[in-house]
Parts: sequence; C-alpha cells; structure tokens
Amino acid sequence: MRVANDAPRPILSAMAGLLALALLIVALMLPQDYPGGNVFPHDRWAMSVLAIGLFFLGYSLRRGAAEFGVLAFFFIAGGGAQLYLTVPLWFPSLRLKPQDARDGLMMLVLAGEVIVTLRVLLRLGLGQILAEGTARLGKGRIAIFLILSFAFVSPVINFVWRGAAVPYLAHVAVGAVLMSVHLGALIAMSMVKSPMSAVHRLTPIVPVAFAIAASLVLGQFAFQHLPHVEDEVAYLFQARTFAGGALTAPVPPEAAQPGLDYYLFDIRDDRWFAATLPGWPAALAFGVFLGVPWLINPLLAGASVWLAHDIARRKAGMEQADLVALMMASSPWVLAAAASFMPHVLTLFLMLLAWWLILRASPGKRREALRLVIAGLAMGWIFATRPLDGLILGGLTGLWVLAGPSGTLRRAAIYALGCVLGGGLLLLYNMHITGSPLSLPLADYLNRNWAPGANAYGFGPDIGPPGGWMMLDLWPGHTPLEALINTINMIASLQFDMLGWSVGSLLLIFAFLLWQKPKGFDLAMAAVIAAVIVSMALYWFADSYYMGPRYWFPASFALFYLSARGYDALRTRFPGANDQGIVRIDTILTTCCLFGLLVFTPWRGVTKYHEYGNFHAYVRAEAETGAFGNAIVIVARNGDPGSALFLNDPWLPADRPLYLQDTGTLDEAALRAAFPGRDILHYVAPRKDGASTPAADQ
Repeated sequence: MRVANDAPRPILSAMAGLLALALLIVALMLPQDYPGGNVFPHDRWAMSVLAIGLFFLGYSLRRGAAEFGVLAFFFIAGGGAQLYLTVPLWFPSLRLKPQDARDGLMMLVLAGEVIVTLRVLLRLGLGQILAEGTARLGKGRIAIFLILSFAFVSPVINFVWRGAAVPYLAHVAVGAVLMSVHLGALIAMSMVKSPMSAVHRLTPIVPVAFAIAASLVLGQFAFQHLPHVEDEVAYLFQARTFAGGALTAPVPPEAAQPGLDYYLFDIRDDRWFAATLPGWPAALAFGVFLGVPWLINPLLAGASVWLAHDIARRKAGMEQADLVALMMASSPWVLAAAASFMPHVLTLFLMLLAWWLILRASPGKRREALRLVIAGLAMGWIFATRPLDGLILGGLTGLWVLAGPSGTLRRAAIYALGCVLGGGLLLLYNMHITGSPLSLPLADYLNRNWAPGANAYGFGPDIGPPGGWMMLDLWPGHTPLEALINTINMIASLQFDMLGWSVGSLLLIFAFLLWQKPKGFDLAMAAVIAAVIVSMALYWFADSYYMGPRYWFPASFALFYLSARGYDALRTRFPGANDQGIVRIDTILTTCCLFGLLVFTPWRGVTKYHEYGNFHAYVRAEAETGAFGNAIVIVARNGDPGSALFLNDPWLPADRPLYLQDTGTLDEAALRAAFPGRDILHYVAPRKDGASTPAADQ
C-alpha cells in the first residue's frame, strides 16, 4: 500500500485531529452506565484509543510521513482491539469467540492491521526484508527469539487449575499470531519515512515528571485513593498508628471487636495493631500526618526514575540512561505500584538510593564512609519493609562493595554497619510486638490464625493457607512443580504488564540475551534478576493477579536496564544504522512506550483497578458530607469491609465516626454502653442503579 505523501497534508492532518478531538468529547459525554446498560466503561476507553491513533496519524501527515501514520494508527487501534478482547481480571486471557457486535468490530480492526501491514511489507519487498533480517540477526537466534516471545504470551496457572491444556494451547497460538501481526507493523513502520527528523534528548526531569503525574492521575481516577487489597488496609491502619506517635493502639471495646476484625488486624495483650512489617507504614505515616498518604508512592516513583537515570548514565552512558528513564516512566507495572498503597516502590527507591550512594562513594574521597553507611541504612530499611527483599538485595550489594570495582573489606564493613543499624530496628520492633526479636508480627499472626509454619519459606506438605486459595495456591503444600508453574506464570505476567507493549514487554530482554555482548554491570543486573526469581520460587505464594508480578519488583530496575541494553543491540544491527536509521527505530521505541502509557495503562485503570477487589468509595464519599457525625456506622457487607474500616482512626476518638462491618452478631446494646451518646447507623453502599442512605435506628 502506498499513501500519497503529496496529498493536501495540512487539511488531512487537521481533519484527523478534529476527528480525534470529537471522539474524546463524545467519550466524555457518554452516559455513565455500567454492564447491564448500553455503555460499558471500557467503551469510553476504546474511543480514546481511536483518538490517540488519529492524533498519531494527523501528526505523521503534517510531517510528511503518511505511510508511517497509517501504520501507527492501525498498530495502536489493533493493540487496543486486542486489549478490548482480553478478560482483564486475575490472569488476563483473550475471548477467542466474539460475544457481541463490539467484539466483532474489534476483530475487524485487527484484520485491518493485518491487511495494512502486509501490503506495506509486500510493497517494500518482504523477501528482501526477511533475507536482510536473517543475515543481520541469524536464523537460529530469530527462531529462539520468537519461541521465547510466544511461550509466555498467555498465563498458565488458570489453565492448570482447570486442567484445560487444549484451551491453553489455543490461547498461546492466537496470542502468537497477534504478537506477530503487531511486530510486523513495527517492522513496516521502521522501513518507511519517520515523522521525526532527529533524535532529541530530554532532560531526566521530563520522565520524572511524567512518572509522578501519570501515577497521580491513575491513583485519583482508577484507584480513587483507596486500598484495593487487604494488605493496604492494614498498612494504612499501621501508618495512622505511627503518625499518632505510637507503635500500637489501645484495644477497642469488646463490643466493637467483631466489627473491627479484619485480615492482619491483631490484638495481643492490651495492644491493637496491624501485623505488617513497619518499614512501609513508617514511610506512609508522613503522608498520613500531612493528609496526603496517596502522594508518597508517586513521589518515590519520580525519585526512583531520577536515580535509575543517573545510575544507568554512570554505567552505560547517557543514551542508555534516557532509555531506562523512558521505559520506567511509561511502565504500567511501575505506575500501578506507584498509584497503590503497596510498599514495592519504596523498596525500589531505597535500593536505587543505596546503589547511587555506593557509586558516588569513591575510595579515599570525602564523605565516602557517610555514603556507605547511608547506603547500608537504606538496605536495612528494605529489610524492615520486606525482609526477603532486604536479604537478597542487601547481600548482593554487599558482595559488590566487597569484591566489585574498588571493593575492600573496609568499605564492606562500613556498609554492613549501616545495614545492621537499619535492619536492627526491625528486631527491636519485633521484640516490642511479639516478645522475640526473631519473630515477625506477620509470622506470629499467621501461625496463630492459619497453622504453625503455614507461611514458611521453602517446600513442604503443610505450607500454604488452610483450605487453599484456589488458583493462587494450586495444591496443598508447596512443591518444586508448583514453584515451576508459578515462575512460568510470573514470566507471562511480566511479559504482559511490565511495559504493556502489544509485542510483549520482554522483547528487549530476549534481544539482550541473544544479541548483546554483556559488560560487567550487565552481568550484575542479570544476577539480581536470577536471584529474585529463584528465591521467590521457594515461596508458596506468587502474586501476579493484582498489579503484575509484584514479588519480582526488586528486579525491576535490572529488567529495565537490560531492556535498554537489548535495544542497543538491535539498534546497532538495524538496516541503515546511520542517523536517519536511528531516528526511525527510536521513533518505534517511542511509539511503543506511548502505547504502554496512553493505551495499556488506562485500560488497566478502567477495566481492573477501578473498584478492584470490591473496594468502593461510597462510604468515604458519604462521610465527607458529614452525614455520619460521630455515629457508630454498621456497614453492610455488599463490598469489601475494608472500604469502611480503613477510615477508622486507631484511637476511635469520640468526635469521629466509628465504622464496623456488619457481621450479623454485633450487640447494639453493648455498643451503646461502650460508646455512650452515639447514634447507631446502618449503611448499605449504593448499587449501580440506585442508592441507599444511612438512617438512625429508631
């Protein structure tokens, strides 16, 4: 297919822009019906995807790159169509059979991408492209690259749970075909005129600002500044306790305890607390104190992007640093973690801070010892946040300080001192809560509520929650086979969520493995990834259903760094690797990153994170109107009770509402006696098609 580049480009460009703007306006004006009505939430998103594709088309037309614009439009629309056909929750999988006219339309869009891509490739000479590609990359390595990409195109654990091998193979086959189509579109785009005439460097402040802004937007509109899993409710409770100047809160009156009973909420002796590790609540407490707990993670994400850029610049140069920052700032995996109340962005920031300080602690230079101690303190804070992460990262970093470039026993000892000082605070905290410095509050809680050793690390027949957690814990106990299946599933999750690219998020990692000549720091990053994957395989729970493989988050920087190195390997082998050739392939990378940021991340926000886990904002919204006063609010369980319980002040002050979940066993007379002078309200969260309001008992 040839698009006439001498057409009236300004007019066509303006028309594309106006149509895109019209689509966005219509999407915003659509009625806010939910499934069961006429408009699904993701229909708005689908219209925005078309608008983004049209903006790409219009920009390319204005720059005299019409063919690139058409390909980019179908690449974006086709990738969006595939997401529309994807069941988003838990373990994403394609709907292989269309369910309605919408699904049929999405399949037509994908067919359009196939037709346009094939026509351009045939015009350019498909045989010549294949011959030149195999000459530069090697037939065998291309075959391995495709096999690796296709092998992890679909999650496996849900199919293992159902015993559905044939459907799994069907999903892999269809996913491989679609990935090939999108990859073909990128190849075609790299062979035609690019709308960019030069590569422009951006200050690292730009990706830092994007990371902060994007995670704030995602947190506001998708996460709604709400917890979405039980752990987040516990983190917020403990952060409020710390912000109040205490490690634990007083035990609530006995009459209220059934309504306050929640996962990880513990009562021990005369203390009430969340059985979480203290590292993240301590950081979150600053935000709670200032009234902006939702701001902490986005700021940490921005700081992490800046640190990652500077570390990559020192180890691989400015171009590689720009790539790392670009991929991190547009990563749906990073942005989702930053929009949540989970601790993973804190561990990433502390790890990067420690590495940055070590790189700056030149032997014999001023402040060498201070920087090494602070680096150790950062690693100790990780240990107090997620102990296994702290042991892995702290241990590997210690080996680097001891045996790496400029490594000495003296430097390692100074670093270790910081680790001991920082990590030792966890031991003191354990002693205060459980009575033993080596007994974690979480382990103590689960030993009492599940079974002794049920949450242990390693293999064994009695490991795992009582009764199992369905797909999240395939079989009783933990075995090497289950560890292997969990690892494969986590790789598939990483392939999907890390960058959100329709050609697979691990494309550049595989390129690094096959075509890059590793340098010293490359091998160190590969060691970090391997250590994280292997160590986490020994744990029975492999969480990828919430926001991607979050237990692998300590390896995130290493993954982005090696992705940048893999991209460098492809760029040096790109046909016509001169200035114009580099511009063309850099345009492709930018397009993929924008797809992850503008298409995939909003899709995740609309179809998954909004009210994920049945957490809703109705109770908070009602509370903000002042309707509850200082009443005891018994909330019906038509959503996760954490939607209300996370609003409680740990000291249950008399001038604020007290939220209790309706267990059906609460003694209201005892509640009135325990909290004299308070009304008791029963609250039912509004349904999608109506509303319920609080009413005082008569």
